[in-house]
Amino acid sequence: MLKRLILPPFLIAAVTVISFQLQGCSTDEIINAVTKNEVTAKDRLDSANAQATRTYGPNTKLVLIMGKNVLANGKTEISLINSISDPSSIGAWLYVYRVPADTSLRIYTPNPLPTATDCIELTALFNTNQLLSLIQDTSARGLISGALDLIISTDLSISTTPSALINSDASMSLSFSTSPVIKFNDNFIPASSTMNGSKFFQTGTNQTRNMILIPAAGTLGLPAFITELSGFPLDLWIVQYNKTNTSNQSESLILGTVVSSGQVMGIPSLGLSSTVINLSKYVNE
Repeated sequence: MLKRLILPPFLIAAVTVISFQLQGCSTDEIINAVTKNEVTAKDRLDSANAQATRTYGPNTKLVLIMGKNVLANGKTEISLINSISDPSSIGAWLYVYRVPADTSLRIYTPNPLPTATDCIELTALFNTNQLLSLIQDTSARGLISGALDLIISTDLSISTTPSALINSDASMSLSFSTSPVIKFNDNFIPASSTMNGSKFFQTGTNQTRNMILIPAAGTLGLPAFITELSGFPLDLWIVQYNKTNTSNQSESLILGTVVSSGQVMGIPSLGLSSTVINLSKYVNE
């Protein structure tokens, strides 16, 4: 199981969108639209769910939500798509679905047109490695790559209902300010940590944030290795903080937060409980 979770770096590739299709409005409308709207992950989730289900059937399942270049308030800015031929440039939410009829994924992103409340479909072919564009070089990268591999190759999906799911702004707030958080070392020995987003961003430049909602149970496999870990949720919000440190090197901190109100993870023997777990095992305090 551990080998499945840890993948060598040379297997990690950049995102490549092989094909895409826009639905609901024309390319000219998108390119000509100049709009700046900030939205949380849940602001367009119902729309994406409805569109995916209507197009591909009731058994279509949400498997991931990804947010690139998320603002400090847990929102992304919907703005003019400068190059529609390069979907990786979209600084917005991506809602990723598995369709029962085939093995490819369907992807939706918020429609940037003024007053729009729907989503645009980006029909593209992705694989496990390609989805890792949001995860920079960090000890957590192999862990999450193994989780993504399982999501693509199995029937796992997001099980938390939209109504119960805390929004991206709430998750961002937890990851930024919660202290202490749960951490673990290379041997999966847990401990208490004060490293959160606020402390991580006290230094450094080029600070950015990405987010992923992932089916955690059965993918990250943490309870199997941290046997004392209790309350590990079925799904997990993952927040990645990136910066250029004082040595002019890229550095990341990846934190996982609970996804529903009232959820708490814990290490009973340490008397430790937290809504946040640090997946970056080697980040210095």
